[in-house]
Amino acid sequence: MGYKFKPDYIMDKHSPEIVNTDYSRLKKTHLVELLVRAKNKDKSAIGEICRRFDGMVINLTSSFYIEGYTLEDMVQEGRLSLIKSIYKYNMNSKCHFSTYAAAAIKKNFYCKIRNSVKKYFCCSLYSVNSGGDELVDTVESEENIEEEFIEKQQYSDLWRAVRKLSEEEKSAIVWYYIWEISLKEYAVKEKIPYRTAAARKKRAVDHLRSIMNFG
Repeated sequence: MGYKFKPDYIMDKHSPEIVNTDYSRLKKTHLVELLVRAKNKDKSAIGEICRRFDGMVINLTSSFYIEGYTLEDMVQEGRLSLIKSIYKYNMNSKCHFSTYAAAAIKKNFYCKIRNSVKKYFCCSLYSVNSGGDELVDTVESEENIEEEFIEKQQYSDLWRAVRKLSEEEKSAIVWYYIWEISLKEYAVKEKIPYRTAAARKKRAVDHLRSIMNFG
């Protein structure tokens, strides 16, 4: 089945504030009606739900990285999880559909990350951004971090540490070091001044260093 989503060229225009505003305007009764129709495989209802929640999917995607996946691959994975959550959602649940769907999307990403980690460390210490900086160089202290990580096989610990960061900090790490997007582009995407973006990235790295007990 094919469903029409918002054009990819505008997908970075979604901000958490806009997404939350969209949800607040989505009348619960209308959503319930759409879900009932969608569960009966009404394509137009499924498509409408997908369009309504596409902003949420994109924002959730920006906080994850899976080895071998492009950003568009990740977005498509999120969209598929959203469609699956439509069929699995219990209409009698006290949990709102948006909360259930977001949890389902995150669960799917975490599952794929765990599977990917078996072969590769998805948040590579050696990811190089557009400025030529490696994450390992940024967080290392006086110790030889490269040798320590190889010897102790603590690659997965770094990813777990990244997951403990705030959403803003995690976003800065993922977009700058993993998706290799410059701070200038990141600032435009987040609609914040460049200096704010730089401060956010520094705060994220400092927090990550603290979690990892470096320095």
